[in-house]
Amino acid sequence: MDKNEPGLVEQLHREAAQSHWEQKAKERALVEAMFREARERQRQDEECRRALVESTRRAALERHCQNPPSPAERPKGIHYTELPEGKPGGVLANEWNTYRREVGRLLSEGQTGRFVLIKDEEIIGLYDTWDAAREVGLQRFLMQPFLVHEIRAEEPYLRIRGVNLPWTSSRFR
Repeated sequence: MDKNEPGLVEQLHREAAQSHWEQKAKERALVEAMFREARERQRQDEECRRALVESTRRAALERHCQNPPSPAERPKGIHYTELPEGKPGGVLANEWNTYRREVGRLLSEGQTGRFVLIKDEEIIGLYDTWDAAREVGLQRFLMQPFLVHEIRAEEPYLRIRGVNLPWTSSRFR
């Protein structure tokens, strides 16, 4: 074996390692350049999208300001034509169904806001206050069920806290 041979192998090994690391550095630089280019394209795309959204928003706002939509009135209750039927066997089912049947006529006669007293399928009278209608009902039908109801085109929605939200008190748990 020659004395120079270990040095030659070592030198060739160093040159190969150096070439390998130079190649890796070039690859890394190429990847980093590609990454920077991709990032720049992404930034430009995002800017373009942002500008498009902003211009669309401004155009919609200008259209809205020039031609505002008519205010849509939210229903406050159930229209009298859509009132549900009384449950058969219910205490006031006959009275409620009579009210449902007659409310359209009463509204057309201009009785809105007045109170109707109904017993079974008969309208007993129309009154200006709930108390007046109740008083007549108690005098005529003591210990019997009767209906006193305000005449209106829309029955308001009934909102009960315990139905929609859980009970907050811990005493009853």
